[in-house]
Amino acid sequence: MKDIVRPGLILMAYGLIAGLALGLVNSMTAPKIAAQEEAARMAAIEEVLPDAKLFDPDTAGNIEYLTGYADSAESEPVGYVVTALGSGFSSTIRTVVGIESDFSIEAIEIVYQSETPGLGTRCVEVKEKGEEPWFEKQFDGKKIAQLMVDKDGGSIKAITGATITSRAVTQSVEKAVEKLKEAIAADRRPEPIDEGGEQQ
Repeated sequence: MKDIVRPGLILMAYGLIAGLALGLVNSMTAPKIAAQEEAARMAAIEEVLPDAKLFDPDTAGNIEYLTGYADSAESEPVGYVVTALGSGFSSTIRTVVGIESDFSIEAIEIVYQSETPGLGTRCVEVKEKGEEPWFEKQFDGKKIAQLMVDKDGGSIKAITGATITSRAVTQSVEKAVEKLKEAIAADRRPEPIDEGGEQQ
């Protein structure tokens, strides 16, 4: 009986020690990872809406976004920034989207993906040193109606061997822009006026 119980107790002790060690490592690294992700997100925000010098957090409906202004007076917005989430082949892909005031795409930047190396990861591939990733670059200046991959009749060339990743990014960007456009339009609608001539 002792021969059966002893190995089990040893394995349990190893498991407990390993679990505690992993928990300790995670608690030490999680804040650093979060800080790095936030720094990457802020850099991406400035990259996708370069004409904006000031970003103001805002909400419309249940959508959180940033309004970009060309000056500190916040006189006229130059565009908006929203984060799009898409279910890729092996990860949730996070894309920061810069949107012009007419709701066309200024630029996008994928800030997180964990897709298949050599296939889905090509969504952030750079062909020449110093250039923007070719897949992301395709979104520049596109209207909402153009945001489909070529296999679905759109103008975004899908990554060879990674159609799921390509669709995930494209569809998530399209949905994010469309929802933001609808939410802002609804937010700007005047409130109905009652019979007494006062706004409700």
